[in-house]
Amino acid sequence: MATSAPLVIVLYIVVPIVTIFFFPVSSWALGRWYQNRLHGALLENEKLEGATLQDSNYLSTFSEMNGMSAQSSTLLHVSICVGPSIGQMFFMWVKGLFGGRLHSYDVVLDYGRREVLLRLRRQANDLGCTAIQNVRIETSVVSFAKNNKSRQSSVEFLAFATGILQ
Repeated sequence: MATSAPLVIVLYIVVPIVTIFFFPVSSWALGRWYQNRLHGALLENEKLEGATLQDSNYLSTFSEMNGMSAQSSTLLHVSICVGPSIGQMFFMWVKGLFGGRLHSYDVVLDYGRREVLLRLRRQANDLGCTAIQNVRIETSVVSFAKNNKSRQSSVEFLAFATGILQ
């Protein structure tokens, strides 16, 4: 009878707790692994393409264009949606109860901004643009539910700029 007490504790207390946290922890780990792969690929692409807004031909603020003559211009626009995994959302919810910075959202926002700028530069190169002016990035939260009870969402990034052909 005394040997069955630890078995009962394990069956009725430990197993349900482990079962409840297994899915969020495994989803968090897989989401983190996948995001790290995406960030690695993005870093490699940025190294190949160069720094997106570190050149004088790629300006995101108002500047006089006295020395630049343009044959034509075109509108450049790129849109992507990114979001955290279910496990990351669970742990962000738990951390939100205690307060503090939500690192998983920072990672998602950083990745989205960098990826959309890289795609904008690729689109400009494909169209033969030699300069990009007035880069703007719009960010909005997209909810997948028809009601407000679901916490699943993603972030949409819309980048647009003026491509200059010299």
